[in-house]
Amino acid sequence: MKCSIFLLVLAAATASAWSDDQRQPRMLGNTAVMHVYYYAPKSLEVTYVDSFLFKDEQSCKDAIPKALMIATPFASEGDLVSASCVGMNPPEAIRHPKKEQAGTTEL
Repeated sequence: MKCSIFLLVLAAATASAWSDDQRQPRMLGNTAVMHVYYYAPKSLEVTYVDSFLFKDEQSCKDAIPKALMIATPFASEGDLVSASCVGMNPPEAIRHPKKEQAGTTEL
């Protein structure tokens, strides 16, 4: 009985994930993301990444010094911390794609 309920829930989740009605990505008003990287200084191996959303890119860049002050004490012993902001404004071609012409062929 428990197995059948689990399979039913799994099937419903899978069906909703493959639905054509979903549109990705959902921006929800955020236009920038700050990534805080924790990394080992000798190997430059990234040990942890934390991400934070911002309403605009300038406020994200303004928050970098404060984020580094907060994150540095929580780094593992010897780890270094860096941060960067990335804008999430998609290009015009992605926001408003043109309809494909009927005469085009794909290779």
